[in-house]
Amino acid sequence: MAEKYYDPLSDMGRIKETLMSLFCDTEDITKLIMPELDNPNFTWEQNWYGGTFDTTPLIGHCFDIPYLKGMITDNRCAIFIETNLIRVGNQHLKEVGVDICVICHKDSVGLSPEEKAYYNSIGIYGNRVDCAIQAINSSILHHQMMDTIKEKYSIGVMNLIEENPMKQYTDESEFYGKCLSYTYQTFYQRKNNVK
Repeated sequence: MAEKYYDPLSDMGRIKETLMSLFCDTEDITKLIMPELDNPNFTWEQNWYGGTFDTTPLIGHCFDIPYLKGMITDNRCAIFIETNLIRVGNQHLKEVGVDICVICHKDSVGLSPEEKAYYNSIGIYGNRVDCAIQAINSSILHHQMMDTIKEKYSIGVMNLIEENPMKQYTDESEFYGKCLSYTYQTFYQRKNNVK
């Protein structure tokens, strides 16, 4: 039986991928962040994640990096996700932080009357950033989704941090946004035995 060493940090990258996928599959979020396809010749997912397809670059709307500069060069909205190792209390337990930022170009922050009426009808209020933050938080706190994430990665519940769980994003003069900060705990596993 060979020993395979488990990287105790691997769930931090996989959580970002799971959240990106969750947001892509949640229509109330994607309609706020990507109201229409940037390039109708490509799939919804290709437009959402971006990349280069058939030599055509697509910018995307959801990123697993924490910075905006250079990633968005037009008047779109986007989600940025980052994870941080907050604390390793002992050799068995770690605490991870997850930051989710919604950022919109100032020209895209407003909602149309139809969009506003729809989101108000489902209990979501404010401008595009406010609505997206509320929809993201609701999707993460959804009981069934959280159970799936907890089981898949053997983590505890994701909760908003106690102090300053929501901060305003103000680094770029052309953009406005808000960031939510969550935390979860998980076992800091050393190795797995595999056959």
